[in-house]
Amino acid sequence: MADLFAMSKTSAFGTGPSNQLPAQRAALREIRVCEKPDGAQQREACIARAYARRNAELAVAVLVSRPDVALPVLRQLDPGVAPMLEAVALWAAEPVDADWAAPQRAGTREKIAARLQPYMRALQTDENQSFGRSILADPGPEGVAVHSLDDLFVSDRHFAAFLNVLGPYLPELAAESLLSNDRRTLPCAAIVRHPALLHATGSVFGSTMDNFVFDADCEQTLPPAPALDRLADKLRARWPECDGTIRFAAYRDFETALRLARLGQSEHVQHHSADRRNGVTAAEIDAARIELGSYYQTYLGKSVAAAQTMARDAITSVLSSAHECGA
Repeated sequence: MADLFAMSKTSAFGTGPSNQLPAQRAALREIRVCEKPDGAQQREACIARAYARRNAELAVAVLVSRPDVALPVLRQLDPGVAPMLEAVALWAAEPVDADWAAPQRAGTREKIAARLQPYMRALQTDENQSFGRSILADPGPEGVAVHSLDDLFVSDRHFAAFLNVLGPYLPELAAESLLSNDRRTLPCAAIVRHPALLHATGSVFGSTMDNFVFDADCEQTLPPAPALDRLADKLRARWPECDGTIRFAAYRDFETALRLARLGQSEHVQHHSADRRNGVTAAEIDAARIELGSYYQTYLGKSVAAAQTMARDAITSVLSSAHECGA
């Protein structure tokens, strides 16, 4: 754990600190709580689970920069998803929308296809996965359809669409697994390199299944943004009661807005509204906006004017997506 934590201290941008320290402190507190259970066997089991959870998180965090270290950990702790994550790391090492027909990528393409073949075969043949299959077959307004492994290599967006539907269908954790969360996580470092991969974490099913779509670890692996964190926590705490399973899509949209803000990828808004939400003050909103302006200057090299515009766009997007129920 110490080795993985040391490797994770640089942010997914490749410069500046990550926000791993709060998560690491929380993990250490969790381990110390294991002193309380009665009996050595219970304490050992508690400690083993705590280490497994944290090591799995850290392995995902460093997967793109240190796959040689991360993959053995992931193969041990979550063998059902490790091949998928290895394919993501291989993809992230290539340019955006790479020419996958180029001879120099033949070896990497073959490795990615081999690791994804079992997932694609199940999606094509398992009737329990027919909903995901039908979603991928519909190109929609963006013209993105995936019928076979070859379709993945058309663009980053096609690859992301495939990942987007797989979360609920990934192999469940084994009964003896030390992990406890069936919702898997993509490395934010891959999204930094290939922004279209953020689509793999968005709502797609319009049902409870959206609750099991891939997460991304941007909050931990990108630089600290404490004012944005406080704003997000207060918005979550005052979220109204929502009925119906479509609410999971609304929750996803909010988390996507937060990730876009951290990544500096929020869409530009022509007219910024004075959105307010229950439970947050104008001062808290302004603090998050000012913080993001400085963040974009420091970590993304933006000018003062550009950073301020980006920060206004980001906060407008976060506020407009908050407290929605998906109706």
